[in-house]
Amino acid sequence: MLTPPKRVRLRIVDSEAVRPHEVADPGRERRIEARLRSDGVLRDPLMVGSVPDIDGYVLLDGTNRRRALAAIGLRWALVQILDYADAHAVELRTWCHAAGRPLVEVVREAHTIPDIDITALHPLEASDALREPATLAVLLDHRQRFALRRTAMHCTPRPEQLRRLVDLYEDGMVREDCQLDEVEERAATAPAQLGGDRCLIAFPPFSRSQVLSMAMEEVLIPAGITRHVVTGGRALRVNVPLNLLSSERNLDEANLALETHLATLQPRSYQEPTVLYDS
Repeated sequence: MLTPPKRVRLRIVDSEAVRPHEVADPGRERRIEARLRSDGVLRDPLMVGSVPDIDGYVLLDGTNRRRALAAIGLRWALVQILDYADAHAVELRTWCHAAGRPLVEVVREAHTIPDIDITALHPLEASDALREPATLAVLLDHRQRFALRRTAMHCTPRPEQLRRLVDLYEDGMVREDCQLDEVEERAATAPAQLGGDRCLIAFPPFSRSQVLSMAMEEVLIPAGITRHVVTGGRALRVNVPLNLLSSERNLDEANLALETHLATLQPRSYQEPTVLYDS
């Protein structure tokens, strides 16, 4: 159903002012770069958050688009700006990962991650383990569950441990939207829904302050763990010509050109959930 368009704040900003909190995916970055060169437009803006008393923006979604723009020599980026201090503007969730590998293989190789203890869990303990501060992740399938907990004398930073873990299964991984209390149920149905001998990796939720700290300190976690959901409307298919993002003009001129471009469009909002099949 079509509804009147919601107000969104779109600006062209210097990419250097946009601070990522995730590691880029080189494969996706290359595909986006090829699409940019072919289409000559940036279809969707990066999603960024503003925080009082913090210079620049926290990059909430669009790490690969930001790097792809830089790879083709564009310094400016189109962004949708959200108030990251307002829980009503953007909701922070956590993805689960459905790995295309058997649980026993991932658990065996997870022993190579430094400063980690791996313990078996009883049925229904997964959600409790995910609420413990020391838990890095819970690995499970329809038969078994294991908690990866950081040791008391841990020296290895959590983001590095997460990167080491995701590296074990990233090829063929599928993101799953699941809540803490649903992970055991989702693990039981993952093989039937997604095919193959898959296991589920669930992560404790991050806070906004943790995301902000990672961005400011440039300590990056793997892509696809944090999930930011815009409650007031996500801007898509803006299709900004790439020449608007060239640093040959100043930002004021670029944003005036953006306003002219936006005036030619007819934005619309949909109440229905959206399913996207491209990457």
